[in-house]
Amino acid sequence: METMKPEILSRETIKPSSPNPYSKGIYMLSLLDQFSGCLYVPIIFFYQNKDGNNNSVDISSGLKKSLSETLTHYYPLAGRIKDGATIECNDEGAYFSEARVDSHLKEFLKHQDVRDLGMLIPGEIPSNGSKMGSLVIIQITFFGCGGVAIGISIAHEVSDIAGMSAFINDWATMARKSDKEISAAVELTRFFPPSDSLSMREREPCEENLIRRFVFDPIKLGALKTRAIQSAVENPTRVEVVTALIYRCEAAAASKLSSAGFLKPSTLTQAVNLRKRIIPPLPEKSFGNMTWFYTIQTHAQESELDFPTLVGQLKAGLSHFCDTYGKIFTGEQLIQLLFRKEAKTSPNDDDQHVNNYVFTSWCRSSLYQADFFG
Repeated sequence: METMKPEILSRETIKPSSPNPYSKGIYMLSLLDQFSGCLYVPIIFFYQNKDGNNNSVDISSGLKKSLSETLTHYYPLAGRIKDGATIECNDEGAYFSEARVDSHLKEFLKHQDVRDLGMLIPGEIPSNGSKMGSLVIIQITFFGCGGVAIGISIAHEVSDIAGMSAFINDWATMARKSDKEISAAVELTRFFPPSDSLSMREREPCEENLIRRFVFDPIKLGALKTRAIQSAVENPTRVEVVTALIYRCEAAAASKLSSAGFLKPSTLTQAVNLRKRIIPPLPEKSFGNMTWFYTIQTHAQESELDFPTLVGQLKAGLSHFCDTYGKIFTGEQLIQLLFRKEAKTSPNDDDQHVNNYVFTSWCRSSLYQADFFG
């Protein structure tokens, strides 16, 4: 399949359908928002042309109108980062572009080259004279068959994937003209207000990334789970077995690349959505960052990369984290965790001797429920 080259049809800014209600137009970031990385999280949704409607004008008009209406429930997303603790809710809006490709969606998905996915997300973000550009950037790509790709990138400083999912699902509900009423998302900043001791990291150009896709069918996943169960690991999840397998392979590959030819000490860091894991739990529909991490360490010994052992360590690490921090997760305790994390990740002479691997999962995310067309 030839490399896909989308033709950009239009670019514009979509503003909220009504002015924001915030006093003086300022929204305070939460403590975890301040600590989140300065990056955009890209998400792409694909929809086949099931009803034969190939009118891109109608589709685009409906998506823009519903986006404008949805932004009235998520005013921070229409604003701009002001400083390390605030967003100026100035209603400047979300960046919205349209593109067209001659390819057939079914063929694109069948022979997909992961490098082509970047063409379905806007590559340049307008700054509009602000410190940062739009917090939401969107590209609607129309395929020759009538299929549609909706590419959405949202600034991680504003929310984690759970909060992004809430926004996207509400937009999809609006786009379908559903009778379902949209409820306001709980803003996490009121639980964990910003700290004067932390400042937002400066945005830096992204390093070139290598992207690979691996597909695990249900039979293979079942075999991995069985292998862990046979070694006395109780109820391993698909996330745990796949994470352990990838980590084990990465560490083994890294040892072959080292000059000494042996395993280096390494850490596996797993992201966790804390909303339902703390007491009292927070609503799943809460906007902002509410994700933290737990880490397991392995040393330069092959035995520590035994697959069932790694699965057991992942399960034990999550249990320990929830028992230690989940029962009482206060702002003061969070600050201590943040600075402890900063100290561990600060550059030092030992960094070159340890490989760090960070994992996250969107399994069971409400992203899979987003349906813009019904």
